[in-house]
Amino acid sequence: MTSFFKKTFILFLILNIFSCKTKEEKITAESLYLKGFEALQDKDYTVASETFEKIDDEFPFTKWSIKGQIMAIYANYRLDEFEKVIQLADDFTKLHPTSEYIPYALYMKGLSYYNKIPSIERAQDYTREASLSFRELVAKFLDCEYTTDAREKIIFIDEHLAGAKMSIARYQISSQNYIGAIKNIDEVITRYRNTNQVPEAHYRLIEIYFRLGMKEEASEIVKILKASYPDNYWALESSKFMPKPKKSSTLRIFSKNAK
Repeated sequence: MTSFFKKTFILFLILNIFSCKTKEEKITAESLYLKGFEALQDKDYTVASETFEKIDDEFPFTKWSIKGQIMAIYANYRLDEFEKVIQLADDFTKLHPTSEYIPYALYMKGLSYYNKIPSIERAQDYTREASLSFRELVAKFLDCEYTTDAREKIIFIDEHLAGAKMSIARYQISSQNYIGAIKNIDEVITRYRNTNQVPEAHYRLIEIYFRLGMKEEASEIVKILKASYPDNYWALESSKFMPKPKKSSTLRIFSKNAK
């Protein structure tokens, strides 16, 4: 009898241990989210990213899955994985077009492109993509918490794109590709009319017309430049393209008689 109770007790312990172990190993969407959040707090962004993405893989179309996708965007941004952030943000906006987190996804997409903006001498594809993302955010969500920063970055982006256009135009002028230069200059004056590049754009247009012998057209733009930006460096520089006043014949006669 004693042997029977011993065996029964041992069996009970084994079953109890197995049951506890099963409960401990049971993974839920919430437990994964908490694990990912703890990793974020510990600044272990790699583990955080992997954990948040795992929620979507194992528990798709749940509230934790949606939150996990957003947190995965943030974790990857902290890892400077900008291309992945862009992809995750695009996937999120396609899957959840009415989600309350859409503004955040657009903002992080814009930031990722923004962080990849190159110098003005290089191709500006990332710059234009950043502009599109921030402009979409501002247009669709006027009062969200990310709009103010998006607007400020749009100002910088426009200035950068205008600077890139002027860099190309200056090179085209030096290589006598005046048609190409005029095209880029006109875009600065019309599309980026609120940037600091506009005065120089007018000046370069004056320079081109002067080189082509179109002095009347150059003079007209000088007047526009001086009227619009009277104290600007480029307005002052443009004076050298103005025709010099002719000396009075009366003065020449007077000077001759004086001798």
